[in-house]
Amino acid sequence: MGHFDELLAKKVGVAAIKDNAGSPSIEATTAGNGTCTIDGSDLAGDITFAATWADGDTAAVTFGTAKNAVPRVLICGVDLGNGVNVDALAVTKTGFTVTASSTCAGDLQYLVIEK
Repeated sequence: MGHFDELLAKKVGVAAIKDNAGSPSIEATTAGNGTCTIDGSDLAGDITFAATWADGDTAAVTFGTAKNAVPRVLICGVDLGNGVNVDALAVTKTGFTVTASSTCAGDLQYLVIEK
């Protein structure tokens, strides 16, 4: 069996990446007037931070559907000159919390991988 045949045999497994995930919600807890919005699903999306954020302010994302185990959450767009500075990321079965490190204004992307 060649590589092409192996690829075709594994095609069914790739379908698991389709995004039929729930819709998450987001809540900001800030000392100032920081706001955030979310555009995406429980699987992946964008979080936009605006206004005044301070060190220690948080944005808590709640999954539309809780997970059976604590998933892995990957974020990108942090400290790349776009103004999003993250100090910590805490993940649970029901969502994840991003803690700002000083100024936080701009976008970051997230990807959730279930175990």
